[in-house]
Amino acid sequence: MLSNDSSIQLPFTVESVAKVLAWGAAPDMAPHSHRQIAEWCDRFWCRHLDVDAPEEIERLLPILADVETQWDLYLANTYSLDELRTRSFENERMPTAWFEEWLKAACR
Repeated sequence: MLSNDSSIQLPFTVESVAKVLAWGAAPDMAPHSHRQIAEWCDRFWCRHLDVDAPEEIERLLPILADVETQWDLYLANTYSLDELRTRSFENERMPTAWFEEWLKAACR
């Protein structure tokens, strides 16, 4: 069941990362889409781009960047330029195995 709100409203914490990646791994039960998850990961990453983040956050930043990057690459490799310009991709899903791997890496 997807939320009507277009963005995830969670604090940028380790616990939130685990929750969001778990949503990605189980999209049928998730309140947000893979698109919204990728956008949240990008916002989290950007917030810590130019600051010295605590070690627990610092180790998550490559994972968050990978989620957003893989979203962009997945779309670019799946759709034509015209489709990329006109579709919302709200119902598009990346492979859930990717989220499972990101979740494992985040919880180490």
